[in-house]
Amino acid sequence: MEKETRNVIAGLAALFSVLTPGLIPEVRSADTQPDMKLIEKGRTLWLTVAGVGCAACHGRFGEGDVGIGPYNRGVGLSKIQAAIATVEQMRIVRGKLDMQDIEAVAAYNSWLGQHQLVKTLLKRDRFDPSTVDIYPGTAVQVAINNSGQSPRKFVGPSMEVAEFEIPGRTVHDFIWHAPEQEGAYTLRCTDCQGQNQEFTVNVRRSAKPYRGPEKPEKK
Repeated sequence: MEKETRNVIAGLAALFSVLTPGLIPEVRSADTQPDMKLIEKGRTLWLTVAGVGCAACHGRFGEGDVGIGPYNRGVGLSKIQAAIATVEQMRIVRGKLDMQDIEAVAAYNSWLGQHQLVKTLLKRDRFDPSTVDIYPGTAVQVAINNSGQSPRKFVGPSMEVAEFEIPGRTVHDFIWHAPEQEGAYTLRCTDCQGQNQEFTVNVRRSAKPYRGPEKPEKK
């Protein structure tokens, strides 16, 4: 009887997950962890294939901000294959990507879609924007564009981010998992001129939760 009850509960849970997708968290086993070597290969191709990379049209992080290619974060293998085969503007990469390369690019795009992208520009030693609101527990891809000519160092003790340096005219990104505890978490430029050169991530339950890749609304 106990076994039958468990089977009924499991069946109802499976049915509920189909009828209400997204409400039940996906359970991942050790065998379904992302293949980081494949993702890194995809990232390299994204930036370099055909001498310009996919980034030339779709944006460095697939955000579609270049004005040529569309938003691509989270796009899967079948759509990428179809685009390469049928979209005229994609002819630049045809014949330069084999099936394993395309799978790597798709893995990178899928990985991008699992993270909320947050970008900030360091210009004249000031962050723009200087603050952003993030929902607790969100996996965030933080991208910093050092637009100056000189390298700059950054550190974020409250974010548990060790000191790192970004060369001039360079974009650097890293993954940060927002804690469940609300609060202000800061990243500081340690050798910027002036004071209060900080980028602050406000972790708040009032922030919009990240529910997967979606193209940002135009302002």
